[in-house]
Amino acid sequence: MDNILFFHPQNDFSGSTRVLANVIETEYIGRKISVITLNRSEGFLSMLSNVQIIPIRLLLLKGRKIPIVTSVAWRIYACWLSCWYGWNFDVFYINTILPYYAAVVGCLYRKQVIFHIHEKFLVRSLGIRCAEYVFRNVPAKHIFVSQYVKQKYSPLRGCEDIVKYNKLSPSFLSEIQFVPIEQRKRNTILMMSSLSKAKGLLTFIEVAQRMPHFSFCLVISANKESIVDFFDCDIPANVKLVSVQRNVHPFLRTSDLILNLSIPSLCIETFGMTILEAMAYGLPAIVPNVGGPAEVVIDGYNGYCIDVTNVALIIKTIGDMLDESEYRRLAENALIRLGNFV
Repeated sequence: MDNILFFHPQNDFSGSTRVLANVIETEYIGRKISVITLNRSEGFLSMLSNVQIIPIRLLLLKGRKIPIVTSVAWRIYACWLSCWYGWNFDVFYINTILPYYAAVVGCLYRKQVIFHIHEKFLVRSLGIRCAEYVFRNVPAKHIFVSQYVKQKYSPLRGCEDIVKYNKLSPSFLSEIQFVPIEQRKRNTILMMSSLSKAKGLLTFIEVAQRMPHFSFCLVISANKESIVDFFDCDIPANVKLVSVQRNVHPFLRTSDLILNLSIPSLCIETFGMTILEAMAYGLPAIVPNVGGPAEVVIDGYNGYCIDVTNVALIIKTIGDMLDESEYRRLAENALIRLGNFV
């Protein structure tokens, strides 16, 4: 069995970290796993007992980053860690294309390199350009999280390309406390998102304002201070704002419908892990009609793929979906559809 060294940008509670944690838990259970990553705070990786984090340390001055110096220093240190530890491993497993230093070291050491690719970056910063250059020029196995992501990258000579949908981890599935469909009140709408206008947060607030008889819950992967600073508008009384959570089960258990309102002109979702988690609770979904979520949600079967910038359409679709007979059909289909992702 190959000895694998994992690389990840930063251990946190983001979607990409959750995906890597799920991969480790589902495919490498019972094995000791080493991950080189920035580890400034707790995250999904530190919750796994079989994971040893090899931390990339930041050079700080009085607890603050030093412009340019910190950025350069941690990359040099990351390269050194890759060289020092990498020699003892057979495979370099790189989660996202950002830890490109690992691909360079893996190529020099003649190791097998695997990229697990979650995104196609729209921002063309120097770091992104370097990462994409290395990605294009290092022979590797490419694992894409959706057909959408795969189509965004041109096939490369000497590389194996496969699509591998994300799956729910055994630990997540074991904590589900399912609420029977017939016992649901069909009045609570959930969205789980990062703190960005591109994620449609303001659209969510507008929808809630225009549906005062429904309850809306917005779980955001940011601290309370950042959330307060972000919203410069009045929050309706029927909206509950929740800061970053380790455990999202209580919110999924008490909700009836989940939304993903990412604005396609600003951000196209590559998969939609939160939608998958909601499906485990039998929650129908409203998602954008482009990108990875449209591969998880079959339009009209376990939810609807619509123009999520059209507030009136969102409101109408929510109303239609929460009709008793329609809701039961969609919820039952969500559970059936889940079978493709466990």
